[in-house]
Amino acid sequence: MNKQELVRELSQSLDISQKSVRNTLDALLEEVVLILEEGDNYTQTGFGTFRTEVANERVSYNPAIHKKMLLPKKKRVKFKASAKFKDRVNE
Repeated sequence: MNKQELVRELSQSLDISQKSVRNTLDALLEEVVLILEEGDNYTQTGFGTFRTEVANERVSYNPAIHKKMLLPKKKRVKFKASAKFKDRVNE
């Protein structure tokens, strides 16, 4: 399922316009990104937790150019599903 399909499904089940659903979904996702950019975690009870962790700089080999390269330090986004979420998926 992609974003447009999700918007359509939510619009039908909530009986509101697709535009309203799309705007709400966009605002929610943007807020989660802002929370993670600030270094905070976002937890949705019954769903899971989004967090960032820092990956230190490291040396990697690029086989296309046959050279080692230094990859800079960066944040990685991690998601840990809640037990309730995992249980529902595995029913």
